[in-house]
Amino acid sequence: MERKKEELNIPVMIFTIIGVVLVVFGVLLLKHNSFKLKVISTEGTVIGVQTKTTADGVVESRSITLAYKASGSDYNAVINNYSKEMQIGEKMTLYYDFFSPNSVDNKRTGYLEYLVTLIGVILVFKTGPRFFKIVKDNYL
Repeated sequence: MERKKEELNIPVMIFTIIGVVLVVFGVLLLKHNSFKLKVISTEGTVIGVQTKTTADGVVESRSITLAYKASGSDYNAVINNYSKEMQIGEKMTLYYDFFSPNSVDNKRTGYLEYLVTLIGVILVFKTGPRFFKIVKDNYL
């Protein structure tokens, strides 16, 4: 008995390719952000400001050192290339990863990377088997 040949299905092929691209893109984003999900907020206090200027006196970059409490412990962190001018003693909201409280940022990060990766994995698992059957039956 001969098995049924899988028909060429363009939407399945497109969704599989999109899924693979999303997985790769999501993993690259996760790797860039060191797989951290910085969502827990805490208040940080500026304890140091370092400004680098050009010869013309234009601010080239600004780094601020912050003291904060996370998971019951005290930490210090440096945020480089900070855009706003800050003074010692000013407060700001910080976000850290529960598993790595010393990994801190001044904005929430992590959601997009995990969401993109998850959508990509779902697309690959949902359409991938048919995609490979289509390729095998029509092109190999």
